Amino acid sequence: MASDFDSIPQTSMAALSIPILPSQAVKKCHIVVPDLAKPVGAIAYEGKFYSYFRCYEDLTSARRTAARLLARGDLFLLTQVRRGLILWVFEPDAKLAGS
Repeated sequence: MASDFDSIPQTSMAALSIPILPSQAVKKCHIVVPDLAKPVGAIAYEGKFYSYFRCYEDLTSARRTAARLLARGDLFLLTQVRRGLILWVFEPDAKLAGS
């Protein structure tokens, strides 16, 4: 049985070699997303907001989830932290919480 990762076209596979940003390259914040009741943990990077999705201990697991997100058309970032990698999902309609 083929996994979701195996069904990603080769052109999309190249996009999975996304850079892993150091945590110092992003600004931590909380955002309000229209379809969520409470503010969520997020990062700001290059003027865009990304909500926390999940922490992974290894790159293989993070890439597997990234492949699924990419197949759905979602944009994301990875940051390096002491525990491993954090995957963040782009939130185009987000607003900074408290503003």
